[in-house]
Amino acid sequence: MKRLFYFILSHSIFIALCASALSFQTGLLTGISTNPYLLSFIFFGTLGGYNAYWLISRFSFSSSKSLRLLISSSRISLFVIILALVGMLLCYLQLNLFFSSLTIVVILFIFYLLPILPFKNLDWIKRFGFLKTVLLAFTWTVITTLIPLQVPIWKMEPLVTLLFIHRFLFMMLLCIIFDRRDAAIDKIRGLQSMATFLNPLKLHFLFGFIFIGYLIVNYFMRFYGIGIANFISLSLIGLITLIVYFFSLQKRGYLFYYFGVDGLMFFSAILTWLSEFFKF
Repeated sequence: MKRLFYFILSHSIFIALCASALSFQTGLLTGISTNPYLLSFIFFGTLGGYNAYWLISRFSFSSSKSLRLLISSSRISLFVIILALVGMLLCYLQLNLFFSSLTIVVILFIFYLLPILPFKNLDWIKRFGFLKTVLLAFTWTVITTLIPLQVPIWKMEPLVTLLFIHRFLFMMLLCIIFDRRDAAIDKIRGLQSMATFLNPLKLHFLFGFIFIGYLIVNYFMRFYGIGIANFISLSLIGLITLIVYFFSLQKRGYLFYYFGVDGLMFFSAILTWLSEFFKF
């Protein structure tokens, strides 16, 4: 059972579930039912994207640079990627998707990959690596808001716009927590992030500023259809994220980040779902 649990975490199955959960939460907050095939498409897309990223990263920062060795040592990851692609295709055939949001996600994912690609002529991009935090948070926001709602970014209504900003700020908080953890490794690899670009004090202020923005946007969503129960649940997950940030200031292990921090996304969706039973 323990091996299965770590397999789910290490091959990004859990984080793919978190992406689907946030997408489901988007539907709950906007009052729009989400197609199960669409949630599955988001799950398989996230699953394939994360496994592809880790596979490319493993090759880029490997000392051997042997493609044959990479394939032989990453058979499970390759199988998961193929499974994810098949799952995406099967779900896609059941859907009529807007290509605008999907195109944005693909472009953002390519830009996110650029700093880790093993090409010398792309080294200059690493100097702008501090933008990767914003890029990742923005990508997650598009995936979990615009794709489940199937609306182009230029046609968002006021509630969707506020939810988009709110989700972006939430993802920024989580990304900063991970950036702090990866700061030492990023410096060795010549990569930049918010945690390598800013000193610890400035990073604390940035986190606090984003957290306050998260609460403010959450408050304004009340005027566009978000009930008090949803407001409370979203505020609570924000406060829990703040507490988790303080815990992350000390050295923490694998489960803390890949189950605890990532799990905040899943927990946020669960709280919103539970708040649906206490609407007032």
